[in-house]
Amino acid sequence: MKTDPIKGGPIEKIYAIIAVIIGISVLVALFGQLIMIKTPIPPETIVYVDEESHIYYAPPYILGEKYPSDLDVRNLKAMTVNEAKKSNYKADDECVEMGYFREQYTLKDRILIFIGLIQPGPSRWNPDGSWNW
Repeated sequence: MKTDPIKGGPIEKIYAIIAVIIGISVLVALFGQLIMIKTPIPPETIVYVDEESHIYYAPPYILGEKYPSDLDVRNLKAMTVNEAKKSNYKADDECVEMGYFREQYTLKDRILIFIGLIQPGPSRWNPDGSWNW
């Protein structure tokens, strides 16, 4: 005996499909704000490294003079974030907290961007990895 999960004619099947779409939309609306999708910093992006403390800093943090007064910026050296990570440098905690090394969107925002209902905000980095700020 063959069973049909959705009984009835084609109209009932269309109603079932619409109900599933509405259900998924409601779930995304409810939980989509809670799920964060992060975009990491491009590997060729330039950062400033302190060779004594083995910490790297975001250029907007240094050039915007947001760094602590005890940091001697004259000794900082520029290198790519990929080279800094390979050399076991760590990101400055304050730069990480301020969000310099990642971009993040909610799941809901990513879906709305994907279907074209909203435009993404400006990126922190240009396509070549240079800083956009």
